[in-house]
Amino acid sequence: MLGLGKMEIDEMDLPKKIDIKAAWYGDDLRKTPDLWSHHLNSAEINELETAAANFLKSGEQIGEITKENFYLPTFGNFLSKLQDELKYGLGFKLIRGLPVDRYDARSYSTIFCGIGSHLGLARSQNAAGHLLGHVRDVGLDINDPSTRVYQTTARQHFHTDSCDVVGLLCLREAKEGGKSMLASSVTVFNEMSKRCPRLVRELFKSIARDRRGEIPDGQEAFYNIPVFNWLDDYLTCFYHREYIDSAQRYEKAPKLSSRQIEALNLFDQIANEESVYLGMQFKPGDMQFVYKHSLLHDRTEFIDWPDPAKRRHLFRLWLALPSDRP
Repeated sequence: MLGLGKMEIDEMDLPKKIDIKAAWYGDDLRKTPDLWSHHLNSAEINELETAAANFLKSGEQIGEITKENFYLPTFGNFLSKLQDELKYGLGFKLIRGLPVDRYDARSYSTIFCGIGSHLGLARSQNAAGHLLGHVRDVGLDINDPSTRVYQTTARQHFHTDSCDVVGLLCLREAKEGGKSMLASSVTVFNEMSKRCPRLVRELFKSIARDRRGEIPDGQEAFYNIPVFNWLDDYLTCFYHREYIDSAQRYEKAPKLSSRQIEALNLFDQIANEESVYLGMQFKPGDMQFVYKHSLLHDRTEFIDWPDPAKRRHLFRLWLALPSDRP
């Protein structure tokens, strides 16, 4: 995706404020958890278990799972409504209460992917083509610019992923820390527009982003993309500060201007304000689905258990939603 030129950006008719449901503040949502969380009841759990058992009996591979072969006669209606809620509502949902401790790995993997199939199409998450990812510390060095932060115990910082929706299933929580945090990129835009409109326009210019070693044939080790894009009255955000900063090591990468750095710093400052973000601590069996075009997510640093069998472990899905924004 190419960035716009300076004259085009200066002439863009950007709104001063985007008033949609996804432009929320954490201060407000902390008071109303029923708006963004759902606890599975016994009938819903039984339906998920039956669908998983039927799929496993079919002998099909998990990558072939669809909403047709993972049939959910009642809970499927909830997930259909959740599609719209992700795109047009708050942009996320926390689903609690899946009893993962009573399943084997094949069963809880199937349930998670089956739920995902009712929301969208699973997308590859890395160069290896994995559709079901693992979020856990694998001992990589956070100071190595080729390391992907989710494979360490370090804080991730607010960012988006290369998909429409990211889904997470908590299998085990850390000994300490690892709190999930969400912030609305629409709220960040609104606050930047109010506080310093000259800076918000800097984020509609192309900025180099590091591929972190996952380089397609014939491509550079970085690519250029704006943080904010405005098309057909949709604001779309694509952000990862660590990957923006590490892209500066490449000689061919466009260098950040002082004004761009100032804009990025203000973006980070606002996202990290307590009134803006919403935090939640995952428990085993919790699932979170987040619409990445309007929301940012983060994870705090954590301390893991000495016993490898107890260490923090999440499954991750990247999903493409049907009939999504242009």
